[in-house]
Amino acid sequence: MSYDALFSPIKLRGLELKNRVVLPGMNTKMVKNKHDVGEDLPAYHAARAAGGCGLNIVELVSICPECHAYLYLGLYNEHHRDELRKVTDAIHAAGGKAAVQIWHGGFVPEEFFDKTNKLETPDTLTVERIHEIVKQFGYSAKLAVEAGFDALEFHGAHTYLPHEFMNPSLNKRTDEYGNQSLENRCRFNLEVIREMRKNMPEDMPLLMRLDAIDEMLPAVTTQDETVQFINWAAEAGVDAIDLSRGNARSLATVYEVPPYNLEPGFNMDNIAAIKARVNIPVIGVGRIVDPALADQLIREGKIDMVAVGRAQLADPEWCNKSKEGREAEIRRCIGCTEGCYDKVIDPKAKHITCTRNPALCLEYKGLPKPETAKNVMVIGAGIGGLMAAEYLKARGHNPTVYEATDAPGGHFVLAGKAPKKQAFTDAVMWDAEECKRMGIEIKTGVTVTPELIKEVKPDHVIVATGAHFVKPNIPGLDTAADVFVAEDVLAGKAMPHGETIILGGGGVGCETAQFLIEHGVTDVRASWTPSVSATRWACCARCSSTSSTPARPSRRAAALRSPPSATTRSPMRSRTRPRRPSRRPATLTLSSSLPACTPARRRI
Repeated sequence: MSYDALFSPIKLRGLELKNRVVLPGMNTKMVKNKHDVGEDLPAYHAARAAGGCGLNIVELVSICPECHAYLYLGLYNEHHRDELRKVTDAIHAAGGKAAVQIWHGGFVPEEFFDKTNKLETPDTLTVERIHEIVKQFGYSAKLAVEAGFDALEFHGAHTYLPHEFMNPSLNKRTDEYGNQSLENRCRFNLEVIREMRKNMPEDMPLLMRLDAIDEMLPAVTTQDETVQFINWAAEAGVDAIDLSRGNARSLATVYEVPPYNLEPGFNMDNIAAIKARVNIPVIGVGRIVDPALADQLIREGKIDMVAVGRAQLADPEWCNKSKEGREAEIRRCIGCTEGCYDKVIDPKAKHITCTRNPALCLEYKGLPKPETAKNVMVIGAGIGGLMAAEYLKARGHNPTVYEATDAPGGHFVLAGKAPKKQAFTDAVMWDAEECKRMGIEIKTGVTVTPELIKEVKPDHVIVATGAHFVKPNIPGLDTAADVFVAEDVLAGKAMPHGETIILGGGGVGCETAQFLIEHGVTDVRASWTPSVSATRWACCARCSSTSSTPARPSRRAAALRSPPSATTRSPMRSRTRPRRPSRRPATLTLSSSLPACTPARRRI
């Protein structure tokens, strides 16, 4: 299929871009010690530029030490400038164009602060400090120009400081920067735009990121006000508006990093309504993973350019494959957010990851070829086994995949049965087809035994057999008739009725709750697990919000005979905890699992 609109050039001031695809700024955690750039960040951007992206926007950079938390790059001294030159050089060498997000975070990055940081919000700033921050934005713009960037982006969305000034509930000032009028609330942002513009070449474009809709706050900037501000910003020197969605109240996992339960293009109606009333190009943001949808939105005039973020994390060749008619070869993002969001907030993670692309942030290592190709037995044709086989083959080894059931797919096929998760099944089926395309044999209906391993004599064995169900220690569980395993429910082998309690409030538990609600179960309670990520509960709440009886978190553990003092044992812990007696629910669904095994890693 031809995507002429998506891959048509566009000119922003003096900068001509070869197509309409933008890699938006996304936090990668690849900054070193807050101030340095290593081999990984330039290689990450070079891979997407070589993959055909029109414009790479480098993740946000702090304009001053006060807001420069450990997650972020800085751009307020010449050392930062020289470090970022490594990134622009890599992008240019790969045939791309580079921009950078210039940023002050306000209160948002506070949880990542160290002793060098200071909280700054509209209500805490003196007028003198406001003027100083405006100048710092300008100086950061000057350094960005010297670092070789082709365009700059002023980040004014997601409850960062510029958004805080514009929002009437976050700005309580009573002076010329206060919330008495739209002009006052916009004054800081317009001063920043003019100061940045003064420090940029005349033919260099200035972009601005803004929320297409302000929401989930006590008072919001209306659409009319947003349109008015954009028109003022255009007069002040902004050349394109990058319309996103989300703020600190909506959780990054709802809109800023939208999970699978949000439809692709979920933000486009908001954006189109604004685009119809402004006179500068609009970049659309909103979980665009399909080139056909991206092209359609541009053809219909809803947007001028499209942000393709996590889809390019999953496959850096997304643009080239789309343009060349190889859409079937695209390794697609599934919206799981497990690596691109969860790793950002995980203090132990060194960088973001991707369920679909194990090489993300490791592009600089390449795929080393072995001196001698090895014959590798991969046990399990689920997502892990199939992807292991693909990378082994790409490196020059000879993998063979063995699967005990009659078809590949494993638990990812079952995961796709949950509401709005068909992409999970599609993903693992894509990997099965990719293995065939690469010439990797998948032997189904074969149970691997020690005898088979001795017969085949592989050089190495990779065990990728996934997880299995773990039965919790609950009185009455063995004799109760209305107890089901979540896997059987999702597979259509069993269906609870009446009040249903789900033990296990992780991803499977939440998704099973959604599944039951969609199938008419009237009362569903999922046990709350403190370690469950916000993504899972946000998805559960959102997917069940249209039901008259949405899923609710429950802290009670069911004892099926209601003894005077029931106990439950968590499958993941050995400690037994006393619980209050609980009346017996109509049905109980169990969703806990443990890995079948944890094989040691071996270098191949």
